[in-house]
Amino acid sequence: MFNFKTKFLNKIQKSSDGFTLAELLVASAISAIVLSAAYALTNIILTSNKDDDKNIKLGSQIENTLDFVVDEVKSSKKILSSWSGVRSSCPTPSGEFVIGLELPDQALTNNSYKNKTNVNWKAVDCPVAYTLERDNAYKGRGGSFKLYRHGPQLDEKGFYIPTKVSKTLMSDKIRYAPDDIMPCDSANGWIQRQVRGITICTSPYEKAAEIGISAENIKQGSKYSTLTKTSGAFTRIQNEDLVGDIGSSFFSINKKGQYCPSGNCCLFGACSNTAEQTFFIDVSGSMGWCYVKGKNCMDAAKEEVIRSVRGLADGVKLQVVAFNHYSRSLWPSGPKELDPSTRQQAIQFVSSLRAGGGTNPWNGLWQSMQSQDVTQIILISDGYTSSYGNCNGRYQKYADCFSNYNKNVRANTAAGTVKIDSISLGYDFCSGSGWMGDVATKNNGKCSVIR
Repeated sequence: MFNFKTKFLNKIQKSSDGFTLAELLVASAISAIVLSAAYALTNIILTSNKDDDKNIKLGSQIENTLDFVVDEVKSSKKILSSWSGVRSSCPTPSGEFVIGLELPDQALTNNSYKNKTNVNWKAVDCPVAYTLERDNAYKGRGGSFKLYRHGPQLDEKGFYIPTKVSKTLMSDKIRYAPDDIMPCDSANGWIQRQVRGITICTSPYEKAAEIGISAENIKQGSKYSTLTKTSGAFTRIQNEDLVGDIGSSFFSINKKGQYCPSGNCCLFGACSNTAEQTFFIDVSGSMGWCYVKGKNCMDAAKEEVIRSVRGLADGVKLQVVAFNHYSRSLWPSGPKELDPSTRQQAIQFVSSLRAGGGTNPWNGLWQSMQSQDVTQIILISDGYTSSYGNCNGRYQKYADCFSNYNKNVRANTAAGTVKIDSISLGYDFCSGSGWMGDVATKNNGKCSVIR
């Protein structure tokens, strides 16, 4: 009996001894490892969720920006690839130019849509412009940029308010360079431009555009998250400058010798009166800021030439030459007879002209003087240029060179001599020793000053 009690008490004593110190240390180490792993895993999940949230927000921001720009392209009548050529009364937007949009006239009231005779419409004189400005608060690689819109405000229904113009932030975190390649159909005349992280492809006649935007977030330290979104649109509003006159294709007016049956073939008073017509248009930089008859010189010249092209009869041989420091012809192979197709090509060519560069018409004029398909040249310019240079093998005054060629060579050809009329915009280059007056009066033409 005694032995049984002793064994029972010893057993109870042993079972109440607890864990040893070694066991406790091992258990603590295992617990610490498990907790550390759990913390690390939780931190990774939270960081990942945070990065995903940033990317989702950035992706939504870029998509919303693209949707807005695309909708505005659809509401415009013309896409601009540069600010040159925009009338001087329009302030140059701050930042790096990305894309511009010319808008049609806007109704000021709902009744304007119901009544065609209602005059309550407002022209949007200046294009909408999108520009990039550097984000100076950004500390990451390469720099980051903000996309701004400069243009008329929109009301709560999405209609433009042409009388209220503002600058609006569209998106930040625009990358310093594109992160992806966006090909353009250059074989068919599309032109690609890159402005920081934005790529723009525009169609030949500035009616369509594809836009790609690359944006970037800082994840942690030197790690970054980058995305690229693209979209495109076609302008739905008719651009009057691209509309040709197809009515003349139903009549053989030119067979009767009527070179200008419509009576609208005069540029600032210089009228087309031959069946071989060439227009020379100055597109130098000064044409972008001079002003005549309340209009930008570039716009005024383009409007006059387009109106004249529309008025000329089918069958008239036409050439259009744009010149700044060099001359560029609409048809490098030479003048072409007007028909609905070539008339449209001429209108589109003139419509696309932009101001920039110096003033040197002489090489182009000399080439036209030698063409038997040119009997009248109408020259439009606002700038000064040297009157002397190498012409027909020797250094001389260009006006004298052309005059001598007219008398000694052209007069003995079937086409006859070339008449040169000149239009001096803004400044008087007709009087005295003015180069435009000199070249016109010595070559059967006249010079007019337009202010």
